[in-house]
Amino acid sequence: VGINQLLDEDAGGRREPPPVTAEPFTRQFLRIFDGVAEQARDQVQKYLRGTGLAPAEFEERGWCRERQKVFHLTAPLDIARAWHGKQRRAMTRDYDQAMFLIGSCFEGSGINVSDTLRNENFRPHPALAALLEWHVRRGATDEIRNAASRALAIYQSWERSHQEQVKQMTLFYGE
Repeated sequence: VGINQLLDEDAGGRREPPPVTAEPFTRQFLRIFDGVAEQARDQVQKYLRGTGLAPAEFEERGWCRERQKVFHLTAPLDIARAWHGKQRRAMTRDYDQAMFLIGSCFEGSGINVSDTLRNENFRPHPALAALLEWHVRRGATDEIRNAASRALAIYQSWERSHQEQVKQMTLFYGE
């Protein structure tokens, strides 16, 4: 996957690559849904050719759904609601964390982002801030970009008040 991603980036096909600190699955997924909420099945298969990944792997994670030969991005609010009330310790994937925070910042979500950040079982992924920033600029819809902006502001405030924990994360995970 990594070699194909580097080749794509070198080819200049994208204006802004996904954050380098993101997991390979996440980076590939963000390339597919860069600024769009849906992609034709044949286009997704072209993106994934030679990567060893199948669209079903993204569907299994709950990140998208295929309907009538078109893959549709799962709304961040739907992802946040699916995680609401579950153990935060199990939320380890960077994309899931970013979508939870973004979805929680949608109008009327009823989910308090600060509660999750205060939860001792929640361990923010080192790529979380970069993913939120990426969605502020490259999110599929205005609603996603606006919610990502709110989530980023809340997360950055949390980071400033938890400098020791943030420092430990960078020592353990790297930057």
